[in-house]
Amino acid sequence: MPNPPAASDSSDMAQRFAAAGIIPPAERAAGTFANAQRLLSAQHWLRQPRSVAAEPSNTFSLAPKEPV
Repeated sequence: MPNPPAASDSSDMAQRFAAAGIIPPAERAAGTFANAQRLLSAQHWLRQPRSVAAEPSNTFSLAPKEPV
């Protein structure tokens, strides 16, 4: 398996949050950015590249089911 991407610093995380319009409280900012970095690191291992053909075709339907 390939190695995970390099870790981002907290200023990079702050820029990502700001671009998304998310402003964490000052007392929670450091922990928020650290957790976001952990999630990004885990995403590399959990989300593997796959083609459109590998995606599930119909996992749910918004149409109501008829009673049995």
